[in-house]
Amino acid sequence: MILSRLGHLVRDMETPLDDIASLLKQDAALTSRILRVANSIIYRVGEPSASLDEAVVRVGFTEVYRLAGFAAAAQIVDRRLALYGVTAAQFRENALLTALIMEQLAGRAGLDEATAYTVGLLRSVGKIALDRWVEPSGVDRDYESNGHGPLADWESATLGMNNCEAAEIIMKDWLFPEVSIEAIREHYQPTEAVPMANLLNLAAGASERSGHGWPGERYYWEQPEGPFAVTGLGPDDVHDATLVALEKFGPVRAAVG
Repeated sequence: MILSRLGHLVRDMETPLDDIASLLKQDAALTSRILRVANSIIYRVGEPSASLDEAVVRVGFTEVYRLAGFAAAAQIVDRRLALYGVTAAQFRENALLTALIMEQLAGRAGLDEATAYTVGLLRSVGKIALDRWVEPSGVDRDYESNGHGPLADWESATLGMNNCEAAEIIMKDWLFPEVSIEAIREHYQPTEAVPMANLLNLAAGASERSGHGWPGERYYWEQPEGPFAVTGLGPDDVHDATLVALEKFGPVRAAVG
């Protein structure tokens, strides 16, 4: 929810940095992680930042949103998702790489880069919800051991809801804009009406091919012709965006981890 509100603040170039720092301070754990990343080799110049205010000033207005996203990715999941057989580290790595690829693709497609980054970062938030929801019930049918075929089909048959539907409920509650919500809801089978969903389809597929995919999702990235046509991008754009994202991914992963 703080990340959603931060997105609104950073879109207004007149927002004082003090307002941004005050918002971030509402979450002590997030503040701690932001300081850790700000003092990492990626951002640190000279003496380390002793406070969040110093960190925000150091990284600057345009970078603080991405930094908060890095920190949020580490905070949002802290244990293995047994329903999918995915570790917390694997979750974070997929989220970060997909977000970085989204950011690069958005610039090429003429879409908002900050929104694209957020969509990539939170793409799998519905999976966390479903994993936590089934844990107390003792459901022993996990995809890793018993699943097959497209992930959303298995989720719907097993749980009565898929992760994209769960993400829609959560992100509405967190007050994210509709463009972000519909991008995640539709990205498995995007239509022409939702360009951001098509962009997310391409970015998630690129993450999978880079070795950071999710079980059962490869089926959704096998026909990129539609997303290419809607976004105006081609294979070379995705390839180049992925290379740039991977260059940033290593240092960022180390800082967040």
